[in-house]
Amino acid sequence: MPREDRRILFTYDEAYKAIYGLSVQKNIKKPPPAQLTNIEKHPSDDTIVIVTLENKQENWDAPKTSEYSMDFMAAALMLFCRGCGIPLPKSAKKSVMMIPGGIILRVEI
Repeated sequence: MPREDRRILFTYDEAYKAIYGLSVQKNIKKPPPAQLTNIEKHPSDDTIVIVTLENKQENWDAPKTSEYSMDFMAAALMLFCRGCGIPLPKSAKKSVMMIPGGIILRVEI
């Protein structure tokens, strides 16, 4: 049976908006106002994503990092897709992949 493998690419700016949007919806701590500069997997735990934030206007001494689960990131990106009108099948397997300069929501049907 044929299968579909769709990849939806997000810039760091879009990923920040997705994280912020889900944080507001879930009523949890929102990321600080800043520019997302990097997303990477945790070195010892593949289920955790480390997000690096910088704010040059606030004169932070060093970039700040936040940790999110892969499930949270996938949910944030799915919420962003819904807001943009990108259809996502409920039955599809969804996963997150990091790329230089962005993040991918992979949808397998």
